[in-house]
Amino acid sequence: MSTTDPSPLRESVVLETLAEPTRRQVYDLVRRSSAPMTREAVARELDIGVRLAAFHLDRLADAGLLAVDFARPEGRSGPGAGRPAKRYSAAHRDVEIALPPRRYHLVARILAAAVTAAPGDAGQEAMAIAEGEGRRVGELHATGERRSRHRLTAAADALASMGYEPRRERARLCLGNCPFDGVVDVSPGLVCGLNQRLVQGMLDGLGLGERCRAELDGMPPDCCVTIHG
Repeated sequence: MSTTDPSPLRESVVLETLAEPTRRQVYDLVRRSSAPMTREAVARELDIGVRLAAFHLDRLADAGLLAVDFARPEGRSGPGAGRPAKRYSAAHRDVEIALPPRRYHLVARILAAAVTAAPGDAGQEAMAIAEGEGRRVGELHATGERRSRHRLTAAADALASMGYEPRRERARLCLGNCPFDGVVDVSPGLVCGLNQRLVQGMLDGLGLGERCRAELDGMPPDCCVTIHG
């Protein structure tokens, strides 16, 4: 029996919960699964630690996006069968996702934090915050196995989770989508600068900052940022 309250979700809760890239991957994986998934199964599929998988699964359940139940492994029953495993499945709710992916909540959070921290110089503060956000995303993707992969492949995985739709072109990654597209026209210099610092921070978090660089040389209809490696 599910332990999740079926009451309606507030849009702000959904956006805040799914804004974290790894958590979004966890949610997408569970939604695609035809059967409830355990923490161990999610960790194995996404190549992350069980504790990290459990953290994101429980956050999704707390937000009402996943339902939780408990069951013993198939074929086991009675004394000595072991404790029932905690399992997660998609709650019966509709979650609206923008295509192509947009991250307006992210740029809004960055700008709001910048204005609060440095109202007299919010632009520069926003750049630093964006770089920090990107570094955090990169660190989440920087597992030992991923570090051993080609640097542009590792960067592409992280960028895809952020909605940039990267594609490989020789020794660079072009970004087919700008997650902040709808607000670029308001202040191109600011928004494109945030994109660059966000992506460079992600590369630094992956440990690729000395070998890859984010440049403002993208051409429409691509994002303004290109990764050279």
